[in-house]
Amino acid sequence: MFDIYTIVDHAQPLVIVLGLLLSWKVPTARWFFLSYLAVIVVNIAVFSITIEWRVHYYLFQAFVNIVFILPIVYRRDLALFLYRKTDVRFFLQVYEKQSLSSQECMILLVFALAVVVNLVTWLEVLAYKHYWIDNAYIKLYVRDNVVLFIQLLLLGCLLSYAKKAEARELNYEKTR
Repeated sequence: MFDIYTIVDHAQPLVIVLGLLLSWKVPTARWFFLSYLAVIVVNIAVFSITIEWRVHYYLFQAFVNIVFILPIVYRRDLALFLYRKTDVRFFLQVYEKQSLSSQECMILLVFALAVVVNLVTWLEVLAYKHYWIDNAYIKLYVRDNVVLFIQLLLLGCLLSYAKKAEARELNYEKTR
């Protein structure tokens, strides 16, 4: 039987696909979810390798959390770059309409917290490995629960983003 951690880990791609289905008509939301899906696919592809890194797994997870921030921070610039290279109107539309939403701000905060938790865990595991401490308390008792909370919060933010995408798009059209 799967434990709650495994279920939540595997829920992220499903929520991304659900978000795509809910907000397919909105180009900015579609670009947001496709960007995240690309990062998730890479993360899943390398997971079987990185999980074997006993000490540096947590450093890699912090790096992955930073990579998850990139679709929020740089996807507008990436859309403009892709428009200039491919001349596909979709990318120009995304570039023109993209603005930072409250859900995206929350996602940035969530991933920043995940980076901190993973870096602290990595430092603790290093200290434990070199016998500077006797027990890796954060790794054993705190990290998994905090990451579970972070992932649940992230799933909620992603669903909220998908649900409000069309309203944001209509609001953009009205203010234009």
